Amino acid sequence: MTFPDSFTIISDEVSQDLPDLARFVRSFKLPGIELRSMFGRAFKDLTPADISEIKRTASGEGWKIFGCASPVFKCDIDDSAAVKTHLDLFKRSAAVARELGCDLVRIFTFLRRPPHENVALLPRVAGHLQELRAAAADAGVRLGLENEHSCIVGMGPELAAVLALLPDREFGGIWDPCNVLYVPGTGAATEGFKAVASRIFHVHIKDARRVPPKPGSLQAVAMPMGLGDVGWRDHFAEIAASGYRGMFSLETHWRVEQIAEEELHLPAGYSFSRGGDEATRVCLHNTRMLLS
Repeated sequence: MTFPDSFTIISDEVSQDLPDLARFVRSFKLPGIELRSMFGRAFKDLTPADISEIKRTASGEGWKIFGCASPVFKCDIDDSAAVKTHLDLFKRSAAVARELGCDLVRIFTFLRRPPHENVALLPRVAGHLQELRAAAADAGVRLGLENEHSCIVGMGPELAAVLALLPDREFGGIWDPCNVLYVPGTGAATEGFKAVASRIFHVHIKDARRVPPKPGSLQAVAMPMGLGDVGWRDHFAEIAASGYRGMFSLETHWRVEQIAEEELHLPAGYSFSRGGDEATRVCLHNTRMLLS
């Protein structure tokens, strides 16, 4: 892996405004972006005019859009109305990706339950994911399952288990070891990576530190890249040794002037992006140092 060629950023971790984002991408000579919220609107709420403006800017700047970060299936698996809504949302997300020349759409695996229920639900999760295949094929996109602490698939072994139920050309992982730190009762952030390494489409990078959990609060707090508990220097080496040749997206999720930890996990709008430019510069600098 080389910086900057193998690295990009999630758009709203820098700014909600395209001119600011373009200046940032140019300053680090990044090859493009991963698209999430923009113009103060969540990805799912972007308008046709928004998409056209993003497409014009990407073309003018020479960017590739490396991923479209949809919220598909970040809902309760037993809520049939929500599931139907998310199936329709995926069709729109896939169409947006196709228009932007992007071949990867991020999806989730439904809201997390107690540990014994999560394992039992994996076949149902896989069944719903299979329902996305036709729309994905029509749009020419791959389906990237992110391991997310609030979802049924939150860590490496769970990601390996659900991917084993899905075809490998269409479905792969969006690996985020930092998210594991937020899952109660887990071990090392990178546990289980070897089991999924051959199925990874994309990697998200950010860092956090575990803290003694308090009732109603998360069990980790965001940190600058390299200063938390992921162990990124060693993990970058492990990822390179696995043969992975895909992209890394910085999902900063930390601010120099802190905002509420819960708000960092609800990425949309100007309040989320406030202070993102400065924090993302710090984290990209740290990433370069880790790789050196």
